[in-house]
Amino acid sequence: MGALAAGMQGLLLSGMHLVLMMVMAPVCARVIAWCRQGLAGGGGPVAPLLRWRMIARIWGRSGMRAASGAGVTALAPWVALSMVLAAVLLVPSFSLGMMGEDGSDLLMVSGLLFAATALLHVVGLASGQGREGRMAAMLLVGMMLLVPALVMAVAVPWMATPGTTIAGLVRFMRMTQDSAGIRGPLALAGGAFILVGVDRVAAGGGRAFNVMMDNLAGPDRAVMLFARDLVTLAWITLGGDLLWPDAIVIPDATGSPRLFVGMMAAIALWGVRTLGLCGVVACLRTFVMASGQVARLRAGLALLCGCLAIVLLFAGREFG
Repeated sequence: MGALAAGMQGLLLSGMHLVLMMVMAPVCARVIAWCRQGLAGGGGPVAPLLRWRMIARIWGRSGMRAASGAGVTALAPWVALSMVLAAVLLVPSFSLGMMGEDGSDLLMVSGLLFAATALLHVVGLASGQGREGRMAAMLLVGMMLLVPALVMAVAVPWMATPGTTIAGLVRFMRMTQDSAGIRGPLALAGGAFILVGVDRVAAGGGRAFNVMMDNLAGPDRAVMLFARDLVTLAWITLGGDLLWPDAIVIPDATGSPRLFVGMMAAIALWGVRTLGLCGVVACLRTFVMASGQVARLRAGLALLCGCLAIVLLFAGREFG
């Protein structure tokens, strides 16, 4: 009975987590865009459901436009969405104890998110159109510049903690005093993950992405937009788990009656953390990455965060 109750609890937590992430992904994308408009001197209400209404409106239009790579462009958004959903199920937001957390390997999760983003760019390459193809190739080259920083960001938690799963990493950070000085390096690794997820679309400037999607319409285009928003929120959540693991609840195996209250508080803390990181993303895009060399800046800053994390980690072990 204990195993059955734990399994039911894990299933419930996984369902709540997935629904929360899917509902909030377009909302967070809209908040980032609104923050960036405000920082740039614009105004207007937040309108958190504006992105959802846009996705619904695109979904209701006619289907995919004709293109030489129609088969690829029709399939790629849906495959990318499946990959993102698989990664999202392994990235804890407000609670541990979800189903499949034993498989939440950091390398696998970051690889799924990175591969899903690359697959979305394949839509532009397969369109057979020069303009879309050039834009997709430019975005893919920018992604390749991020690979060293991503590898270094994944390596930092591996060197700092005994486990390789995200759930084990959060548990270790929650239950261990910072005597070894690992909080600082892990926070820098979380910043590197957020920088990897910060792109023109995440920052509210999606003209490059829209050009790449010119050969899509209808449900395929809507799925592509939603998958991109979900990728952004997954990167932000992954980085937030390393920056502030204390906001994540570890459920009581005995099923305490106060569990529901704790979960509601954890969801509220996750919302505050996520909205704060959305503001950070908007600031990065407005003040730091406002030039045309966005990919190089992202790669350089992410790599710098990874290098500083490794330096601090080994310095703490040597002098701690």
